[in-house]
Amino acid sequence: MELRRYLEIFNRRKRIFYFILSASVILSLLMLILIRPTYKASAKVLITKAAFANGLLAGWGLTSQTTVASDDVKTDVELSRVKPLAQAVIDEYKLKGLFGSPLKADDFFEPSIAENLFSLPYSVVKQYKEAAIIEISAVSRDPELSVSIANTLSARYIEDTVERVKADFKSARESIESKLESIRDDYYKTLALATGIKLRDKTVDLTSETTNLIETISTLKTDTETADKEIAQYEAEISKGVKQLKELSLYRKETFEMTTNSRLDMLKITLDKKIAEQASQKIDITKEHPKYKALNDEIEAIKRQMSEEVELVLSREIKSVNPLYTEVSKRIITNYINKEAVLAKKIVMQKFMKQYEEKLIKIPVKYEEIARVEPVLAAQKEMYMRVNQYAIQAALAESMNLSKLKIIERATTPKKRFYPKRGRTLVSAVLLGLFLGTAAMFFTEYIDNTVKSKADISAPSKLLGRIPQSEYLRNYDAFSSPSFIEGSSKEVEAINEIKDNIFYINGAALPLIVTSPRKGDGKTCAASLLAIAYAREGRRVLLAGANGPAAFFGMTKDISTVPVSTREPGLEILLVPDISKANEVLSSLRDAYDHIVIDTGSVIDCAALADRVNGGVICVVEPYKYEKDTLDRVQGLAHFTGFVFNKDKSQEKLFGLSKKPSAAKNAS
Repeated sequence: MELRRYLEIFNRRKRIFYFILSASVILSLLMLILIRPTYKASAKVLITKAAFANGLLAGWGLTSQTTVASDDVKTDVELSRVKPLAQAVIDEYKLKGLFGSPLKADDFFEPSIAENLFSLPYSVVKQYKEAAIIEISAVSRDPELSVSIANTLSARYIEDTVERVKADFKSARESIESKLESIRDDYYKTLALATGIKLRDKTVDLTSETTNLIETISTLKTDTETADKEIAQYEAEISKGVKQLKELSLYRKETFEMTTNSRLDMLKITLDKKIAEQASQKIDITKEHPKYKALNDEIEAIKRQMSEEVELVLSREIKSVNPLYTEVSKRIITNYINKEAVLAKKIVMQKFMKQYEEKLIKIPVKYEEIARVEPVLAAQKEMYMRVNQYAIQAALAESMNLSKLKIIERATTPKKRFYPKRGRTLVSAVLLGLFLGTAAMFFTEYIDNTVKSKADISAPSKLLGRIPQSEYLRNYDAFSSPSFIEGSSKEVEAINEIKDNIFYINGAALPLIVTSPRKGDGKTCAASLLAIAYAREGRRVLLAGANGPAAFFGMTKDISTVPVSTREPGLEILLVPDISKANEVLSSLRDAYDHIVIDTGSVIDCAALADRVNGGVICVVEPYKYEKDTLDRVQGLAHFTGFVFNKDKSQEKLFGLSKKPSAAKNAS
């Protein structure tokens, strides 16, 4: 039932639907014809930046003007639409607005409807597929101009972004360099103080110096002990030789001459110096050092010379030829020389050992001075390294950001139009027309307060019947057709139903006055059909009217004012030019006919005529044409019998009538 109802609504309101649909399509076609086509060119710009740039600047207490993550691409989209960039492009290409005026920067990115209709150049900036890429597009009538605008705007945006990145890192770099210079000055001052202390005390590393001093003192002590053992050994040898010489008689003389030898004394002095020098060098260099070895060779050479000198002294003595005496004497003197050498070495080592012990005692004092400077120096050094690292990172971030700001795809000449698009515009127009047409159709149905069915009449019993919409009832001359109104036709059945209902209501065969609220509702057709129906029952019927009945039966309108027979047996027509004055004529003819059917001009004439002829009033109306209150006023007329619905579309399905096209004017 709902579908049938919707179909009935569509059948009633289809003109509105078709009108709106046609208007939408026509408007779209006009737009395609009148609006000049525009072309769109797009360039893609990569805006990825170093992920640590903002963190680096934030760590230094600064805020970046540029974005870092892809979530902030919207910010770059807005930055690429700033007025200075738009104005620069407008000035460069001398873009014009409406009526030849200079194009405004505000309209360059957000054109008005009028500017869009007149195909003025504009630009569109949007994010490209949720990536750190923005698409800068230009729309213009000229394809080459759109390419130039898109590429120029992209290049200017890159330049502007580069300047903003440099501005960000310039402030960071200046701040870092200022801080670095201050820290470097303090660090160098503290470093100079620590270096001065170390140079003054000839100290590089106190720990190493302490360790070296302890090891040196330990070595000197070990060498001193070794020297003591050697001295004791030499003294024992000398004592042993002395005991042996006591037994010899020349011992005193030879000993005297040996001790008074001047060359031997000089060699002994030289030996002492070399031994002292060797002891001092042993502290700084190892025994394997070439210099130490050369000095040791010199000492051994001096010892050999002293031994040879002893031999020379002993060889001058001729008083004794005892070889044992000579051998013992040589051994005693050699041991004596070795003893003196070791003793000299021991004295030197003891002297140095005392000096090193004094240095070792001063180590805590050095520690105290260094301890006051080194923590400050270490802290300043760490701060200097950290700030210096910040400077390196800032330079690296700036370089990376600048390297990643670039046009990755330049705009190329478009081959297809961007707007308006024929297919999309037509499809949109059809869809919009379908929607608006359907909405208007149902809205019209909703606000329609006209009578549509029997249920809409306040007194349902007053509905006498419904004449279906039929192609046979569209012309006044339809009655002349041989195939018109056969005895079993649906039109005749509908009229018979109306006739029977009139009989049930009125009973007696009173004059029937057929009227309608206005012309064109089918009152002439209804009156003629009722007259035919009564005539076919074998009764004498008079059909009175102005011009309509004569035209319906194909008769001339200049017939006389006396009844004229028709081709329908028993039916005559009376032409009454002024129906409001037909009372006198109809009164004289009342007894001559069984039924009188009067085709009136209006409801007002009908009311006056009904009082005179004492007839029943039948109002012919078309459904969906009159509001309910109009029919309520009609029902208030005197002698009102009922309504007849003419051209009822709902009855068309009921009667099963076929629809045939007809170009004739609807005059029923």
